Amino acid sequence: MPPSAAFTQVVQTLFDKDGIIVTAADMSKQPKAEIEGIVVTLFLHRHNEKNVINPTMISLLIDALDTIDTHPMLADTHNKALIVTGVSLEGGNDKFFSNGLDLEWMLNSGDSNPGNGSNTELGSDEEITANSDVAIDKARENISSNTTSQMVESFCSNVLARILVLPFLTIAAINGHCIGAGLFIALSCDFRIMRTERGFLQWPEARLGMRLSKGFAELSKAKVTEPVVIREGVLMAKKYTSREALTR
Repeated sequence: MPPSAAFTQVVQTLFDKDGIIVTAADMSKQPKAEIEGIVVTLFLHRHNEKNVINPTMISLLIDALDTIDTHPMLADTHNKALIVTGVSLEGGNDKFFSNGLDLEWMLNSGDSNPGNGSNTELGSDEEITANSDVAIDKARENISSNTTSQMVESFCSNVLARILVLPFLTIAAINGHCIGAGLFIALSCDFRIMRTERGFLQWPEARLGMRLSKGFAELSKAKVTEPVVIREGVLMAKKYTSREALTR
């Protein structure tokens, strides 16, 4: 449902670059508002890439978080909340919240110094077809490369860690598939809300014969307190619908 005209009048766009958008709405200026404060929304709109995580996406997210930290409308108040979502403002394809790390980038990121032991996800079942075994094997070789591990570390320290320590409420509004690195964005938030009509949550590493990186593993243990979910999700790569996740 599109926002009302009265509401859109109080929304300001603070950042808009290559599919990453930050808006802010001062609720005290909305007619008949029952709440006060500023609602900040971080839209992931790189839908042609399924919002995968790669160096370009990380750089954009860092810039967006810098805007949230420093913009004059936001810098001097903690009376605000942040929503992170992949919902399309244009009403187009918003099937993915995020489909995890960028498989294509990983396939081409190998260097001459592999072997530091970092491993992570390659995406959802839709990315892994019957004839993709060679591609997965190649990505497994490159996943331990310096370039890939540096990218994962940058994502953990410059995006996930920053969201974790923001001094106001953060909410992941999960609009579709939330796989691997996308799931870690959602886990970094204080609350998670997911639509019921579509989408799965998944740690896909076990299905691909890979380990979680240390940062991803620590975040999972910190936010997922039920041992059965760690066993099913992390060790068995179980896919959860929103209803299944709610019961856990």
